[in-house]
Amino acid sequence: MKKTPLFIISLSLFLSSCSIYKMEVQQGNILSGETITQLKTGMSKSQVVALLGTPLLQDNFRSNRWDYLYFTKKGRTASFKKNITLIFKNEQLTSIKN
Repeated sequence: MKKTPLFIISLSLFLSSCSIYKMEVQQGNILSGETITQLKTGMSKSQVVALLGTPLLQDNFRSNRWDYLYFTKKGRTASFKKNITLIFKNEQLTSIKN
């Protein structure tokens, strides 16, 4: 039986689609347990930025509140989300909320 090029192309596309690579998507600031434990009240804003990077969300109405978010998703079902809210007073970290 002679196989047509269209049949071979269709078969190869079908077989390659069965093993689609599901890329891991990461968004936000990476918030590992190690970096979170390094946060201490009394740190300055610049020290927090050096440790965690710039916050993903800064409230324009409350400049003393910084929100750090981290989200990762692999495939269709596996996902992980972490967020931390930092409260400052007089440019010093006063509260850490998980």
